[in-house]
Amino acid sequence: MSAHGNVGNEPDVLQAAPRVHVWTMSTAGLDEAAVAPWRASLDAAERARADRFAFPAGRVTYIAAHALARAALAGAAGVPPSAFAFLADRHGKPSAWIGGRPVAVSFNLSHTTGLVGIALAPVAGLALGFDLEPRARRAPLEVARRFFTATEAEWLEALPEAEQGEGFFRLWTLKEAFVKATGKGLTQDLSSFWFRVHPPAIAFAPDLPERDSDWQFEQAVVEGAFVAALGLRRPAGGAVPVVWHGVAPGGFDPAVPLRA
Repeated sequence: MSAHGNVGNEPDVLQAAPRVHVWTMSTAGLDEAAVAPWRASLDAAERARADRFAFPAGRVTYIAAHALARAALAGAAGVPPSAFAFLADRHGKPSAWIGGRPVAVSFNLSHTTGLVGIALAPVAGLALGFDLEPRARRAPLEVARRFFTATEAEWLEALPEAEQGEGFFRLWTLKEAFVKATGKGLTQDLSSFWFRVHPPAIAFAPDLPERDSDWQFEQAVVEGAFVAALGLRRPAGGAVPVVWHGVAPGGFDPAVPLRA
């Protein structure tokens, strides 16, 4: 994983290559004073949403995630970060619009305490999902037994106890990446598909109209403390290259497009 601040005056390789870029940024140690300049990069609807969070940590995370998203989308679309408006579908999945028209970019956001991120590709209509979770939390085996398939739960419970937390969140992020890619969110029956973790691969129940060969999944450990999962329905032609980037918050300027 490479570490980047914003770079101006470079060729827009995002538009030139058919690949997915994942941008992540740590929010550890950031407070509202630190993200106040980033808040100014958001539109009125985003600022209002940020203000509705009851606790400062929620406001910091939301502002950081949306400032990062604007800078990354700007690099992909070749427009200023302030140009976008965001609209959500009935399942809450956002799309980017400029001047009343959708932008030809596919993306998905995720955030957790301490980290925010976006996965994007400079093409329209790509089914793309992305999720982040911490590695070190306790494995809620009762959740696994309720929402995972028997195969997944058995794999998880067979791990040494010290590895079950990461194992749970590897499965969880993969499942989240899939349901976010389809746009159905947690309305999707989580028992209708299941994952092998190493390497990530999906399988479907016979009544689900999907083919496992159409899907590509990747996972990465980010900042040493988080599990990230990316899922996408591959266009014809095989695997899609995925490039992971880390953004240093100290050098981040949301007014400057992110370029790889």
